[in-house]
Amino acid sequence: MRQRLYDYLVQHPGGATSDELLRHLFPTDQRGRSTPTRNPELSARIVNTAIGADPHFSYDSTHDRWHVTTNAFLHQTASDATFTVIDLETTGLKPGAAGITEIAAVRVENGRITSEFHSLINPGRRIPFAITQLTGITEDMVRSQPVIAAIFPQFLNFLGSAVLVAHNADFDLGFLNWEAHHSTASSLFNPSLCTLRLARRLLPTLRSRSLDALAAHFGVASQTHHRALEDARVAAEILLILLEQAAALSFRSLGEVLDFQHSARDGRRFEVFVPRPFLQRLPEAPGVYRMLDGEGRLLYIGKAKNLRRRVSSYFTNSSGHSDKVLDLVRTVREVTYEQTGSELEASLREAALIRSLKPSYNTLSKHLPRVAFLKLTRTHSYPRLTITAKPGTDRSLYLGPFRSREFAEKAQRLLARLFGLRTCQGNLTPNPSFTPCLSGQVGACTTPCNGTVTRDVYAGQVGAFLSFLNGEDSTVRESIIEKRDRLAAELRFEGAARLQHELQLLDQIVHVHNRLHWIVTRAHALILLPSRDPGAVQAYLLLNGRLIAGEQIRTRLDLECFSSMAQEHFQTDQDQPLRPEEIDASVILAAWLRDPHREQGAVFEIREPSTLADQLAEIEVALGDLLRIAHAASGDA
Repeated sequence: MRQRLYDYLVQHPGGATSDELLRHLFPTDQRGRSTPTRNPELSARIVNTAIGADPHFSYDSTHDRWHVTTNAFLHQTASDATFTVIDLETTGLKPGAAGITEIAAVRVENGRITSEFHSLINPGRRIPFAITQLTGITEDMVRSQPVIAAIFPQFLNFLGSAVLVAHNADFDLGFLNWEAHHSTASSLFNPSLCTLRLARRLLPTLRSRSLDALAAHFGVASQTHHRALEDARVAAEILLILLEQAAALSFRSLGEVLDFQHSARDGRRFEVFVPRPFLQRLPEAPGVYRMLDGEGRLLYIGKAKNLRRRVSSYFTNSSGHSDKVLDLVRTVREVTYEQTGSELEASLREAALIRSLKPSYNTLSKHLPRVAFLKLTRTHSYPRLTITAKPGTDRSLYLGPFRSREFAEKAQRLLARLFGLRTCQGNLTPNPSFTPCLSGQVGACTTPCNGTVTRDVYAGQVGAFLSFLNGEDSTVRESIIEKRDRLAAELRFEGAARLQHELQLLDQIVHVHNRLHWIVTRAHALILLPSRDPGAVQAYLLLNGRLIAGEQIRTRLDLECFSSMAQEHFQTDQDQPLRPEEIDASVILAAWLRDPHREQGAVFEIREPSTLADQLAEIEVALGDLLRIAHAASGDA
């Protein structure tokens, strides 16, 4: 336990409170949730009992902060500390594969620049033309210069025990530690401060925090861009300004500033325990990922169009992370993944895994596409028009899917008013003494709740609505056009414009219904998509809104099996509502089918039980095309 606390405080030079140390020892309960905040006095007593007598730890009772004794020098104010601000120019981005072409360092003591170190370096390899264009450093300039091994001892002597500072310090430290391992068989031991990280914490609203952007923001003059010595000087000036801003926020000691650069939006240190090399090796392909804690317990399941980009985004100190995501990242110790052939396959796989495994950090339905449906509850005596995020397990009429809930709300208000449909909750038992809601009072509903209209009359309103959707009755649309034209003739342009807007919205609703109605009513289709296996294609058979089968196929024989399934299941459960376990896949497939920019693949709508059998030759051509594309892609890889 002492070793864990010691290692934690070494990584937290600003120190930690007693409660933080207890949270580190006991981070989560069995469901992956953070332990509640303890009584500060009780926390202090518990930690003091554990490590109070150990000389490796020191305790500031005034501020309730524990430190390791070896970090005592970090208690000094940042303005009094010694910094060495460094900058490198290199032939590329990866240490070892690329070499250093220029190294510069600027010493800052007591708030001012006191000395400088600078040298061009022979990298021992060709300098790419793009790098020469960027930095101005040519191969002729470095040919007679010393190699890094010869200059490195001088650099280490100049660096001394000062805090090492750089803009995007991970990049520079990567190269320096590479050279340090070759020269001294160990990494640099100096505390490091990244002005980019510090700027992110102090200037969250600034669009860019590059060195040039910060120099322009603070008015720091720069003569030569992308040369090591000039960039080191600019970074030193920016460092002094950022230290003043940190002090204004009460981050005054050197340890507090070093800690603050790693803090997240919630003020706690942003810690990542998943190795960076693992994140860099993730494929840039669709798939499903799982996050686990130190005991191997499953915390979260997600899907990605690009696994490397999506998973890495969690472990970037983003100000956009919610408290829940920050808590998740601090708890994750391992990430596993499954690569898929398409984003749709990843979405379906994610939904199935969440439903069966129920990870503690996954929120119900948050993994589903953000579409919306209008629902007419036809089984009620007085059907109502409502909004829902997904089709239910009843026999209601569903209209959509719409691209957003906001659009669905606009459609609901317009349709309910035009056809007098109710939107209130529950079933109705009309009562003449009942006072209608606001919709009824303003005439947006015919108020069946108080018996103003009979059940037969209300059924006629529902029938008119259905006839309009099916294109059988244009009376409502023609009425709007007539009113619009009359208002325009009377120079009542605001009213005419409002009716024109309603007409456009009505046309959009009809367009969605005409184009997508088969998705939420019949929903019969065969979908072919790329597979992770270049010798196969992923096929999905969708009948009556249900995902009947999802398998890899390779030959015409496989297609014939799907054709047989379609004929067998086409009418088997046509009148049966969706089962709860089928809803997620139906929503995902409906959203995918409505997306005009969906990924490469082929969709064959099934109108009759024999459709696939009749189109087998055409489908086989699509299968062959997808297989050829997959082979070509695997050959390029």
